[in-house]
Parts: sequence; C-alpha cells; structure tokens
Amino acid sequence: MLEARYLTPAGLTPGATRRLLHWLLERGADEFTVAVMALGGEPARVADAFEDALAPFELPVARRRVASAAADAAPSRSVRRWGFTAESLPELLAFLPGGLFESQPGPSGWLEDLAIYRRGELLLGVVTHEREAVLRLTPTEHREVEALGVSSSPTGESIEY
Repeated sequence: MLEARYLTPAGLTPGATRRLLHWLLERGADEFTVAVMALGGEPARVADAFEDALAPFELPVARRRVASAAADAAPSRSVRRWGFTAESLPELLAFLPGGLFESQPGPSGWLEDLAIYRRGELLLGVVTHEREAVLRLTPTEHREVEALGVSSSPTGESIEY
C-alpha cells in the first residue's frame, strides 16, 4: 500500500532532488510527465531545447493521475509522457538545475508540475507554483528516501492526495 507524504523546498534541495530521481529510477519508475510552457508568439529556447532533448523518449499521450492544488481539478487527465530511463534522466535533470520547485516563467519557456510514475501509478507529483509535492511510496521506501536526505511530512499545505 502506498502512503502519501509531502515535500517542500526546505526538505528537498537540488542535490537531494537528483538523488531522489535516481532512486525512483532504481525502484522502477518508468515514465514522467511535465508541462512544457511558453508565452504565445515568443521564441521559447528553453521549451524548444527540452522538446529536442527529450524527443527520443516521448511516449503516446495517456490518462494519468496528477497532483493539483485546485479543489475542483479532475484527479486524472490526458498528459504527454516521456520514458523515465537511465538515458532520459540526465536530459531531464539538465532542465531542473534549481530542483523540483524552481520555475522561471518567461519568454524562453519553462517547465512545471513534474510527475513520475511506476507502471502508471503516480509516485511523485509536483505542483510547482505551490512549491509542494506529493511522494507516494511504501513505508519502507519512505524510510529509504529519508536516508537520502529528503525530508517529508505526513500532511500537505496546498495539495492533497
């Protein structure tokens, strides 16, 4: 049974983000989704670079559970997906230098709301603008993640799962 715990920037530094994502990969995480954002009519160098770098890993659109802070949001929706692999992870991390919660909206484009799945089941769901994430693991896995230097709490402030 998966247990939801919540992450904030205080408990997840950029270094701990890298350790957590590598750990998730080692534990069977196999796909991710992220919103690739851009301002209409503007050149979007960051968004375009992400699209180019991750194109080889793109999977068909599928319905997945997502994290949200909106009370009326549907718990699942159709999302773009990419394979979460040893080859795609370094490409993804290159676009997350400040960690999971850093997003710099602007004319170059940006990424929001990363979600990572294992066999279609949400493991990590970030709500970037709330600077909070839900981490759904077994109690044993949560203890392993804590040993990586990732702190979490049993309740969230902005998002619920």
